[in-house]
Amino acid sequence: MKQTKLLFLLLLLMAIPATMRAYVKGEIVRKDGYIYQVIDMTKYELSFVGVENSMSGAISVPATVNPEAGTTFKVTKVGGNENYNCTNVTKISLPEGVTEIAYGSFGNASLTDVSIPSTVTTISNTAFYRVKELPKFSVPSTSTSFSADANGCLYSKNKDILYAVPTNVATVNGKYTVDNSVKKIINGAFTNAKGVKKIVLPPNLQDIGTGFPSIIANSSELEAFELTPSASCPFKVIDGVLFKDKMLTNYPPAKQTEKYTVPDGITSIAERGIEGSRYMKEIDLNNVTKLSTDALYTNHQLKTVTLPKKLELTGVSGAIANCYNIAEYKTPAGGCDNFEAVDGVIYSKGDKSTLYFFPPAKAVTDGKYTIKSWVKTVDKNAFLGSKTIKEVTVPTNVETINENAFNNMAMLEKVIFSEPSKVQIIEKGAFGQCYKLKEVTLPKSLTELNQIFSLSENLETINVPADSKLTSINANALQSNTKLKNFNFLGSCDLTTIKAGAFQGLAQLQEFKFPKGVSTIENNAFNGCQAMKTAKFDDNAVITTIGAGAFADCGLTSIDIPKSVTKLENEAFRKCSALTEVNVSENLTDISSQAFKYCENLENINVSKKNTAYSSVDGYLLTKNKKTLVLFPHGKAHEKFTLLPPSITKIGDYAFYECKNLTSVMIPNKVTSIGDRAFSLCTNLKDMAFLCERPIDPSNIDQRSNHKSFDDGESGTTNMPANINIYVRKDLKAQYDAIPFYKNNFKSINSSFEEDGNEYLQVAGNVADLLSVKSEHHTFVVPEKTVSGLDVALIGDYAFQGASNKIKEVVVKKHVEYIGAQAFMTNTTNKSSTIENVFFISNQPSKRMLSTTRFELDETGTNYKEFASTTHIYVKKSVLEQYKTKWKKQMWETATGNMKDSPDDYQFYKQIDYKIKGTPALTNKLYSTFSREFDVDFGDVDDSNNRLFWDATKNCPKVIAFTSGEKIGESIIRMRSINLGEDKSKDGLYVPANTGVVLKAIDGSLPNNFYYRIGEDDKWTYSGSNILKPVTVDSKDIVETEDGNTNFYISGGKAFRVAKAGQFKTNNKLTIGVHKAYININVPAGAKLSLVFGDNETNGIESVSDLEDKTTTNDDAYYNLNGQKVEKPVKGVYIHNGKKVIVR
Repeated sequence: MKQTKLLFLLLLLMAIPATMRAYVKGEIVRKDGYIYQVIDMTKYELSFVGVENSMSGAISVPATVNPEAGTTFKVTKVGGNENYNCTNVTKISLPEGVTEIAYGSFGNASLTDVSIPSTVTTISNTAFYRVKELPKFSVPSTSTSFSADANGCLYSKNKDILYAVPTNVATVNGKYTVDNSVKKIINGAFTNAKGVKKIVLPPNLQDIGTGFPSIIANSSELEAFELTPSASCPFKVIDGVLFKDKMLTNYPPAKQTEKYTVPDGITSIAERGIEGSRYMKEIDLNNVTKLSTDALYTNHQLKTVTLPKKLELTGVSGAIANCYNIAEYKTPAGGCDNFEAVDGVIYSKGDKSTLYFFPPAKAVTDGKYTIKSWVKTVDKNAFLGSKTIKEVTVPTNVETINENAFNNMAMLEKVIFSEPSKVQIIEKGAFGQCYKLKEVTLPKSLTELNQIFSLSENLETINVPADSKLTSINANALQSNTKLKNFNFLGSCDLTTIKAGAFQGLAQLQEFKFPKGVSTIENNAFNGCQAMKTAKFDDNAVITTIGAGAFADCGLTSIDIPKSVTKLENEAFRKCSALTEVNVSENLTDISSQAFKYCENLENINVSKKNTAYSSVDGYLLTKNKKTLVLFPHGKAHEKFTLLPPSITKIGDYAFYECKNLTSVMIPNKVTSIGDRAFSLCTNLKDMAFLCERPIDPSNIDQRSNHKSFDDGESGTTNMPANINIYVRKDLKAQYDAIPFYKNNFKSINSSFEEDGNEYLQVAGNVADLLSVKSEHHTFVVPEKTVSGLDVALIGDYAFQGASNKIKEVVVKKHVEYIGAQAFMTNTTNKSSTIENVFFISNQPSKRMLSTTRFELDETGTNYKEFASTTHIYVKKSVLEQYKTKWKKQMWETATGNMKDSPDDYQFYKQIDYKIKGTPALTNKLYSTFSREFDVDFGDVDDSNNRLFWDATKNCPKVIAFTSGEKIGESIIRMRSINLGEDKSKDGLYVPANTGVVLKAIDGSLPNNFYYRIGEDDKWTYSGSNILKPVTVDSKDIVETEDGNTNFYISGGKAFRVAKAGQFKTNNKLTIGVHKAYININVPAGAKLSLVFGDNETNGIESVSDLEDKTTTNDDAYYNLNGQKVEKPVKGVYIHNGKKVIVR
């Protein structure tokens, strides 16, 4: 049965967001299947309002609740929110401490038993109207306010007020007798009574609840009342119908009378006085002069109503409602004093300017109806329940459409407002429950949009015409239109205000374009608009405040806060899970620390440099002086490590609140305090690295109850420190161990550690920061992992300060994601470095990779640049311009109000190149060896894609890299140009990392401008057999044999056994220079090693031969391909004087 009053109350309460969990008044808390509403945050009190659908059977509501947010609440109330139910619950035990049972409690429940705590002092007149089956009630004798009898009926303490009778109460042959002590019966007392055909009322009854709900709501089996009144009783029963003085108060729904005439002398009918009659088809209101709202309600057999002559105007609006089969309204002979009927429709007498009642079953031509030209007001409920109208036209003469005027019109598909319309007021529910209505264009003259389409659940589009006078979209206006996709402004509009909850919960609303005059967006206005990806404001917007929860749980991906906005209230953009970027203007100076709570993918909050209250660094929201972290965007929680701006000294209140993605965080060295609930509910936080110069004083870490920086298990929270490992510098470890707050609470305290002389600090579960380099390698390759298996993803501030001057080069591979301040300065005092070259292998340069660009350190006025001006920076050719662009630094100039390039001495982008000029030693030499710590490409093309360093006549490059290939016999190796199996243009030119090769200069030498570059591929490992061993990182002293093979040294195009290479030794050591290679091969003792180079480009066959000693340099002997000396060669192929020859 549809209940207009219920719907009205439901809509009033829909402003309460179902998803809010920040615990301010009115918000919803879910815990263990129970649903509560916050009613008082100063006292931490909740109301129990329902359960999840999974809950069933008997339940026991707890006295206290510890929700996720870590606050202990007391349950002091039941009900007060009709959005939630107890559908599958049969028995409820309420805790002591509950003082009130409010309206709409236990919605949709079929209850058998409910115990009322002794502490309850108030039960609402509408407490149980939503209950399907009223239970047996029990009340402890200690209660001072209520009692129950053996039948389970609920009374006031002395039984003078009857609150509720169980649905299945025992009767005597269908008769139920109310206790004689009762003087008042509360609304809904007999809700859904089963088997009750007659109610015998007590003789001293003084009052009953009238209105919604009636005392017999949905008691469809009731046929009659019975009463033997006392002298003081104002009630009487006539033909089973209950009257009070001259008012009809209750008509039994099962009274079997088809034609009913209100008795003489009865002058009024109470609200819901005749409700749900199963048999009444005609009614003559006779002498009635006053009708209340919904006096005749849901009488679905009723077809004809005869109005009384003296019926007053007062109270008649909406008096007859939801009687779907009325086909005709009549007036008595001689007519009515205040009304007249025209074709069965009731109008005001005379000018007919008000249309009061339109028969719901009245036939209309083609389903189309145009309101008559004399009508100015369509009154409350006038067309409610019409079954025949598909299209209604509202002509230009209509000025006002009252509440529910066209409500529940099952066939209505189209509403036309003729222009120029005069309609300025359309009251709530006017077009409610019109399920076929999909699109409406509002009249231009309408000034306020109320809940006029309530529960028209298929409405998809609302159009606001050009030059609309609409100024306000009122509270909860469209909440129930859950399929609304489009709210279109077709031109200029006078809109200024969007009130609380106006579009709340419209999950399909696509976008919203705000007229420039909008000045206010109130709480929860667009809460839950999950498909709304864009909210567009006019460039000249005037709005100053975005209210609490205004855009909560929306689908926004980014938003530019209008320049006019000065304040963002609590949770304005809460749970906008698709939101990645927010741009804040200079005028927004008041941002709630919880404005963007639960925005798990928000990565950047960008604040205008002109803002006087806030700043942003790397997308973090900071105070203007950059000393307090106001808000950590949850999307910045890095899967490996989380960095914070080095300028901060305080982590502000709620800065990381409930950041579920946060697993680790690095606390900068200047931080001295951590605020109220700063890390509360970060339940996945496992690792914290403290880079602080000294331990943070525990007194500066909030430890107040319900305010703790770290949850400690209080109020049902997780004991966070017990699950967090902290990491500190080794020289501070003892200090942390001596402080009970750290030692006794955190899971572990771990110090930095050394490997190969380098210091590392673990900063996350699998990540380490390279704090300090003490290596003495010529080329320091930043390790990808520590010995213990940690990923080395960061190079810390000042990492190479004081590093050995033996380090000339640093190779930084793809695994490094961050480089700290002055990282490659070996002398930070004079900004110099003995590091000559730094090689970056990454294809993805970014501003976030460098401390100075990520955290805008140039604006501090101190030069923290990562590289000395003498250091060359080499990158891949394909990303050269990206590196230069990303690493070109800018800073804000306050005087001009613009960004400008940082000073030259702060820059290093001009030091970035891809041409590595340290050419292998091939000048005037035919052969040399080579190796590198990274892929190398000896080929290149110019801007026109012409090959560089190319011998056009020979159609081959000027240098070719060879590795060993086919072995011919015991000591002859056919060398082949390196071939990786894909791009032929790279054959002989592309050398994978740590691969030794012999380089051959085709023309005997290379040009002075020759260079090589970092290889682009990063995927090759040379897999063929190779007799050349690389020498990388440092030079290497080689010995005669290694790994069971003989070592050879190549010099001047010749190969020397180590044992025979005395002329190349120093202090009896043969040293191979870094980035070269040597031969390691198994050859027979005394055999001569020959490297045969065969390639298509040279048109010849040459070799490099080893020399046993100086006397064999001009050896004229012949050797077979097995390396054996042949005295008298016959026909065949031989080696002679270092060359392959054919004897014919």
